[in-house]
Amino acid sequence: MAISGGPLQIPSLMFDSLSLAKRDEMMTSSSSGPIHLTHRFSVLKESLTKGKETVLTSSWNRLLHELSREIDLVSALGTLAIPIINFADIENPQYSEQFLGQLRLRGVGVIRGVIPQRTASTWWQETQEYIGQSRHPKPQDVYWSPAQVKARACPNILAAQRFVMSIWKSRDPTARVTTSFPITYADRMSVRRPNHDQAHIGAHVDGGSVERWEPDGYGRAGTYNEIFQGRWEQYDPWESSTRLGVTSDLYHRTGACSIFRMFQGWLALKPIPSGRGSVHVCPLPRHATAYFLLRPFFSPRDGTSNNPNTEWSITSPQNSILHGALPSYAQEIHPSLHPHLQLDRSLVPVPALEPGDYLIWHPDLIHAISSPPTSSSSSEQLYPMYMYLPACPLTQTNALYLARQRKAFLRGHPGPDFFEAGAGLSSFGGRREPGGEADHAGHPGVRDVNDAGGDDGLRAMGLLPWDEEEALTDHEREVLAMANGILFPDLYDMI
Repeated sequence: MAISGGPLQIPSLMFDSLSLAKRDEMMTSSSSGPIHLTHRFSVLKESLTKGKETVLTSSWNRLLHELSREIDLVSALGTLAIPIINFADIENPQYSEQFLGQLRLRGVGVIRGVIPQRTASTWWQETQEYIGQSRHPKPQDVYWSPAQVKARACPNILAAQRFVMSIWKSRDPTARVTTSFPITYADRMSVRRPNHDQAHIGAHVDGGSVERWEPDGYGRAGTYNEIFQGRWEQYDPWESSTRLGVTSDLYHRTGACSIFRMFQGWLALKPIPSGRGSVHVCPLPRHATAYFLLRPFFSPRDGTSNNPNTEWSITSPQNSILHGALPSYAQEIHPSLHPHLQLDRSLVPVPALEPGDYLIWHPDLIHAISSPPTSSSSSEQLYPMYMYLPACPLTQTNALYLARQRKAFLRGHPGPDFFEAGAGLSSFGGRREPGGEADHAGHPGVRDVNDAGGDDGLRAMGLLPWDEEEALTDHEREVLAMANGILFPDLYDMI
C-alpha cells in the first residue's frame, strides 16, 4: 500500500549532555535526606499496610536476606553480569535462549552489531551535517534527524526489539498488547561531554516516582500487587497486562514518558567505554524493585540511623515519606535512603559499546550515568554519543500516542511528551522564535521512512495500516484492528 505525501519534518538531536526535558525525565530532587510529603501520602501508606503488618514484615526480612546474597553475586560478576549477544545470533536458539534467560534475570543486555559500524559512523556524520545546516546551530533538542528516522525504521532495529520484547508475557489472554509489531517513540540523542553541568546523573528509576504507590498511578493496573501484599517472590517484572492501565505521570512533567516502554535503550553511534561516561545498572529487576517499594514502610528500630546492619521494623504509624520519591521527579535511589541496596557494590558498569551496538534495560531498573573522563579537547568526535531508542509494544495507549506523534512528525514538531521543551519559543539571534524543526534543511519525510524501513518502518511510525493477516493469533488480529481503527479511522470505517 502506497502512502502519499511530501517530505516530513523531523525534529532533531541535541548535542548537550542532557536536554532540559531529558533532565526532567532523569534528574531527581538531588536530596539525600528523607522529605515529608503531604498528609495524604501517610494515609496512602496506612492503606497499603493496615492489617498486613505481620505479612509485610516477614516479606521484608526474606527480601533483605535474598537481596544481600544477590548483591554479593552481581558485585563479584561486575560487567559480566550483563548478557551479550551478537545480532547475527538472535535467531539461533543455541545463543538466543541463553541470552533471553539472562535478560529475564538481569533486566539488562547488549546486542552487538545491530547496525554495521560503518553505517553508524555515517549516521553520526549525517547528524553533524543536519545540525550544521540548521538555522539554530547551537546544541539543542533534535528528534527527527535523518539518523534517528533511519534507525527507528531500520529492519535490524525492529527485529532486535521484537526479539527482546518476546520475554514479556501477559497472564490476561485478552490484554490488548502485542510485541510482534514494535512502534516508534521519538526520543532524542545525546553527547556525553566532560565538565558539563549535570553530566553525572545519580541512581534513579524512570517512569514516575510517587505514582508507583498511588492508586491512580501504577495501582490502577495492580502492577506491584504481589509486592504490596507480602509476596515479592511472586512478582513478575515481565508481566505486561498489569502495565497497560498505568498512569506513570500524574504530575505532567515535560519529557516524562507517557507510553509503555518494555525497554529503555541506547544505540551507540560513537564508542562508549565501560565505566566513566556510561551507564551503571543494578541488575536485580525483582529484588531491587521490591526493596525500593517496601522501603518507605520500614525504619531502623533504634530510630537513630539508616544502618542496614541494625534491626528494622515496620513504621507505626506510617509517616508521609516515600524515600526518594517526590511528585514531578524521577524515583531517586540514594545510599542514605536505600542503604540495603549497597549501591557502591550493586551498581555495575555496562560493557563497552561500539558504534551500532544496542543497550537495552527494563523500565524499572535502577541505573546511573557517570561523568565522562575530563578532556582538554572540544571536539565532539571524542565524546560518547548515542541515540535514545526504547522498545515499545503495540497497545491501545501506545497507538493513541502514536497518532499524536505522527501529527508532530508531519509538522516538524517534537513528540507529545517533548512538545513544551522542543516546540515552544527558543532564542535565536537575540530574538524569541518558534522552536521545532519545520524549517530545518535536510529533515526527512515519509519517503525517507519508506526508504529506510519499507512497510514495517512506515507502520512503526503510524504511517501505514498493519496487515491484520500477518497476525499469528485471533487476539493479535484484534489488537491490530484496534490500532488501525485509532490511526486510520476513515479507512477502518470503510472495511
